[in-house]
Amino acid sequence: MKKKIIRLENTRLGFETTRENEIDKILEFDSSSGNLRVHILTQPFLVSSDGEKDEIFETINEKLGRKLNKSSTRIIQNLPVPKAYSAPFKIYLDITTACNLNCPFCLSRKGDKFISLQIVKRIAKEIERLGIMYVKVGGGDPLLHPDFEEILRLLRAAGCFITMSTNSTTMTPKIAKLLAELNVRTSVSIEGLERTNDMFRGKGHFKIALKTLELLKKEGVETLLRVTLLRENLKEVPELVKLAKEKGVKIKFSYCRPAGNAIKNRMVLGPEDAKEYLEAIEFINRPENLPYVLMDEGMMFYQPLTIWERLFRGRMCGAANRSIHIDAEGNVSPCIFLGPSYKAGKIYQDGTIEDFWRKNEVFKKVREIRQPKECDSCDRICKNECPANRLYFWGNFERQDPNCLIEARKNAKIRRR
Repeated sequence: MKKKIIRLENTRLGFETTRENEIDKILEFDSSSGNLRVHILTQPFLVSSDGEKDEIFETINEKLGRKLNKSSTRIIQNLPVPKAYSAPFKIYLDITTACNLNCPFCLSRKGDKFISLQIVKRIAKEIERLGIMYVKVGGGDPLLHPDFEEILRLLRAAGCFITMSTNSTTMTPKIAKLLAELNVRTSVSIEGLERTNDMFRGKGHFKIALKTLELLKKEGVETLLRVTLLRENLKEVPELVKLAKEKGVKIKFSYCRPAGNAIKNRMVLGPEDAKEYLEAIEFINRPENLPYVLMDEGMMFYQPLTIWERLFRGRMCGAANRSIHIDAEGNVSPCIFLGPSYKAGKIYQDGTIEDFWRKNEVFKKVREIRQPKECDSCDRICKNECPANRLYFWGNFERQDPNCLIEARKNAKIRRR
């Protein structure tokens, strides 16, 4: 497996008059670390369809200002896709709906579906061919898939970097060793301090999760704590950050999105939660906490230029321009949070990953979703925040996401009156 991927991108097609083989961005990806560097070219260059590989290497070396190792580097140039990258950066791959817990905020619905190994083999081949860089393996709890180990090995051999979340209850030393061997970045999920977490996940879960955290660290797995922000845990954020510091790991805070049980049980944070939500986000963004915290980009007070460079024409939402979702039944969508109306079809029944990405009308439709008018004059780079949240709360894409920090500040002021 070659460790470095160079993907050549034409990101102007569909916005400006340009030639298909004109390159204006170079994606440099290291599959061993998961590190992605995006190089925006002030002077685009043309790649000839019959150009020699050595010539292309020399041109890329010139643009990067250094020499690439040919023996460990793959150069990939897909045909450009109007208003999107030429292929996904990331696949959200739910390999099962099975789970031994039944959390009320879960973005999945509990079931007994398992993606087939044959489907994963075909996905892995497309990952390698298209230069897809990341796969987030999810579920249910992915450890319950009977072919879990083989799935990870197939994906890793395809040259992508794997991340995964677990509820911790089925973790074993053998699995921990496998995750370390394949360099799978693993999130241990908790949903608050012990009392709050165990209310959601079951008595004794908090202690099991921390035990799993220590096991993964011991085996050398890159590990972090992961928390979904819920109205029940917003006030516990300071103590959760303190816990991460004590355990010597980072803690990732994520939005609760409209899917699965989270819709059924009305768990998504809304305008009425603005005051407590904003207080939690303000704490997370304190300079002394930032070295220990990871967060969804929309939560960031300071949004670094490196994020902006990865975006496609300023779209923070990755659906249909950087990411694709495939569930355990093979259903493909730009984003699972947009709901059943945005299912695009079945993988390898209605098309390949490349077919969905290039030709599917649902993907094209999502690329046309406009940001709210309030975003036009906003200096934050996130712009449209989450289209799925806007659709969930308002039934359309016109109004702003309540979790937008600007919107949350407005709603918090109203609540303080």
